[in-house]
Amino acid sequence: MDAWLILLRIIHVGSAMIWFGGGILASFFLQPTAEALGKSGQPFMDHLVNRRRMGLFFPIVAGLTILSGAALYWRDSAGLSITWITSPTGLGFTIGAIAAILAFVLGFILIGPSIAEQTAVQNELARGDREPTDAQRGRLERAARRMQLANRIDLPLLLVAGLSMAVARYL
Repeated sequence: MDAWLILLRIIHVGSAMIWFGGGILASFFLQPTAEALGKSGQPFMDHLVNRRRMGLFFPIVAGLTILSGAALYWRDSAGLSITWITSPTGLGFTIGAIAAILAFVLGFILIGPSIAEQTAVQNELARGDREPTDAQRGRLERAARRMQLANRIDLPLLLVAGLSMAVARYL
């Protein structure tokens, strides 16, 4: 029994499940609900992301997925053996790894700044008259569009990552 292998797989699969599940929950339920709530939606999302630390939790979970996956990839590929990488199994894991890394990077490029912008506007509104100006409304709309773009890209990438890795051993 290889305890390190088991631990890495538990971390990798468990954190990947949380990452993908959280993306589904946020994309299909939390964001649409916040939008439907109108003015009340932004404080809800602010509380969720900043006070409940969802904005910190998911980057950590995604990072754990990537790091444990990299360790597993290194181990399975015998130190990045090109023979293994170009095998059907290796290609399955490589495609999954590339998809997950792209989702991770795009999350930082699109989601992180969008959340920061929404939080900044929310803080401005809390200090001011609580009615957004046209400029603030525009900033919120741009942030929302970036979040929607991120969801349209990240969720399919995570699905490709998970499915390709689920079947790679059987190729």
